[in-house]
Amino acid sequence: MNEPRKPIFGFLWARPDPQAPVDGAYRQVRPVRISPRGPIRLVTLLVGAAGVAVTTGTVVLGAATTSLTPITVAAGALAATSLVLLLRGWVVGTYVTDDHLVIETTWRRTRLTWAQVARLDDETRRCPFLGIPLGVPARRIVVVDDSGAIHGTHVYSTSPDYWLRPEALDIAVLRLGRWHQDAS
Repeated sequence: MNEPRKPIFGFLWARPDPQAPVDGAYRQVRPVRISPRGPIRLVTLLVGAAGVAVTTGTVVLGAATTSLTPITVAAGALAATSLVLLLRGWVVGTYVTDDHLVIETTWRRTRLTWAQVARLDDETRRCPFLGIPLGVPARRIVVVDDSGAIHGTHVYSTSPDYWLRPEALDIAVLRLGRWHQDAS
């Protein structure tokens, strides 16, 4: 009876392990996003989630009440594609651990160990504007690996996470630089 009560939905958020080390032996093995999602990205994803829920519900009810037609098949394909794109939208970003750097885009995942990362460069280059593939000049952090290939991170000034929030961009630049410095 002295045991603390557990929340009903406690499985939805992680609680720190009381037996985990808190000294220098601690290792970050689970990927951590460089910065939280910005307000523009959150609003877009939440509106998209509501739209996908409505669209999927409409398609399912339409398919259940009518015979299978090309329109219901096309609507089902559109709903499934929208769901996949929405889920990828939640994952997009730059993640780090003590061992590697992960750059998640909509279509690709780039995973580099810190030993493969030669340097981080702060450049002005053409970047997407608010996630839309419309290239505009912006400040961006790029990763140069040991073979000389350049990988763009999601730390850039026109990102939906940092747009109109220069202090959040500066914090993300510092965090990424410190992870690289500590891992080297």
